[in-house]
Amino acid sequence: MIFVGVGLTLAGCGTKKAEQTAPHPVYGVADLETLVKSHPKYSEYFRLETEYSHLVEKYKNEQQRIIRVASQQSKIRASVQDQSDRLAAENELKIRVKTKEDELNRKIQDLYSELSEKYKEKGVFSVDNLTAEERARMANLQMKLTVLGVRGDEKEQIKKELHELLSSRAFQGGYPMNGWLPEDVEKMNSAREKGSAELEKYADEQAAEIKADLDKKRAETMKTIGAEGILAAPEEFNAEWKDKMEAKQKEIVALKEKMMEDIRREAGRVASEKHLTMIFTQYRANISAEDVTGDIAGKIITMGKQEDK
Repeated sequence: MIFVGVGLTLAGCGTKKAEQTAPHPVYGVADLETLVKSHPKYSEYFRLETEYSHLVEKYKNEQQRIIRVASQQSKIRASVQDQSDRLAAENELKIRVKTKEDELNRKIQDLYSELSEKYKEKGVFSVDNLTAEERARMANLQMKLTVLGVRGDEKEQIKKELHELLSSRAFQGGYPMNGWLPEDVEKMNSAREKGSAELEKYADEQAAEIKADLDKKRAETMKTIGAEGILAAPEEFNAEWKDKMEAKQKEIVALKEKMMEDIRREAGRVASEKHLTMIFTQYRANISAEDVTGDIAGKIITMGKQEDK
């Protein structure tokens, strides 16, 4: 990098023109970093550079902090939403199973009424449905089986408990069938067993359907949270910090330009005094150069003292 160039010319005198030869160029070299540090404004320049570095570091740290907070908030929101959706899904399953259970019960009651017409002594048919607690237990077990996806021994235990719950309680009402023909008794028992099996199958199917809906909602929730972005207001956040850093950079650039102007001026004076053709800021191969760092630095220091007076 060329730092300063000074052209030198020689002139002859007399009435007869003499052939002149260009003087051999003389070069100088100076360490720019040393010159910058010798400038009286260097402490101010260093302070601005340090402040800028701190601003950049603070911006990065604040950005990371907001990202962590936003990530935690997203996880909490997703968890709360998931729990709410699961509770709603469990309630929906209980309602659907109750509706199906009532439908099947009516069919069995109708069959009992039809068969009992054949006999003089009519019994009173009462159906002992699932209690609210048993229905809630059934829905909870179904959710574990389908939504949470339990495996191994726990899965088999839940399936067994579900089967026992439905087969032992559903459609197990009082069936007074004294004096009934064996085939009518068989019809009632068969209807009861089929009803229990149908309800169990229906509960499995509805649980699977609700799980699919729940998975879809969960995916939509995560998509929505992701679409909102990591930062609550990224444009405002980045713009605020960009303004701060750009303002500090402008201060640095303006001061550095003033310092470089002073250095170039004093280097020019040294080049004139020493008749240097050019001053480099770094050594060049195959070029002999005089180190004038101290000369220029001395003038810069003197300049600073004069300005302080």
